[in-house]
Amino acid sequence: MAKLIILTVLLAISSTYAFWSPCPGILAPTFIESDVCYGTACRVEMGQNITAEVGMRFTQVHNRLDNRATVFLFGIGINLPQDPPNDDLCNHLYLNDVLVGCPTVPGVDYIWRIRMTVPSNIPRFNNARVRFEGLENGVSQICSDIIGTVI
Repeated sequence: MAKLIILTVLLAISSTYAFWSPCPGILAPTFIESDVCYGTACRVEMGQNITAEVGMRFTQVHNRLDNRATVFLFGIGINLPQDPPNDDLCNHLYLNDVLVGCPTVPGVDYIWRIRMTVPSNIPRFNNARVRFEGLENGVSQICSDIIGTVI
């Protein structure tokens, strides 16, 4: 019986963020939730409005965090366009439901609120790895990989 309880707890913990994983060696979000992500993947349609919330607890001050999204198809990374205001994470950083932006404060729990329309000029793909990064001066400061499909 104890083994069954342990297995159930481990499965519950591992499925908590089954559709995303941290990038090796880079600060990871504390959580990711979205109306288009469930189980082990995220699925969107061209032109669809999506929302997501990403928890972040930075370890240092950041004055600007450029948003980069890259889909990996057949091992080749293709950067997805990030138009203003979505090109800067700071435009969407909240603290206690108040838009605070940057500079960030180390150790504080922020929420990055994403509200956007899936562009029609991106490639369609099925169960591909999509990397989302916040970069400062071209260096990744926070990163997660998501398994996604665009139809």
